Amino acid sequence: MALFNFLKNQKPVPFTYHPRFYDERKETFQERLKKAQDLAGDDPEALKRRIRSSLQKRSGYVPDRRYRSKQAAKSNMMVMAILVILIAITFLYLPRILQYLE
Repeated sequence: MALFNFLKNQKPVPFTYHPRFYDERKETFQERLKKAQDLAGDDPEALKRRIRSSLQKRSGYVPDRRYRSKQAAKSNMMVMAILVILIAITFLYLPRILQYLE
């Protein structure tokens, strides 16, 4: 068996690190705290960041791509439903439309 072992590729050893403890709430709190401290400075760069964040909040900017894709899919389905309804109405009233055109 060892004679034909050189024909097979060896697979890499997987990385198996398991953290002992992970507190998701603490991590999100630390991120929010860092963001608040970053925006609280008096330097011009902090002022720019505060203005940018307030404009993003007012404009409804959402950085989550999944939310945008869900909204786009919902909009596309609404357009398709309206199109199907209009086509159905057209076929139902097509004889009357042709009578008026003659």
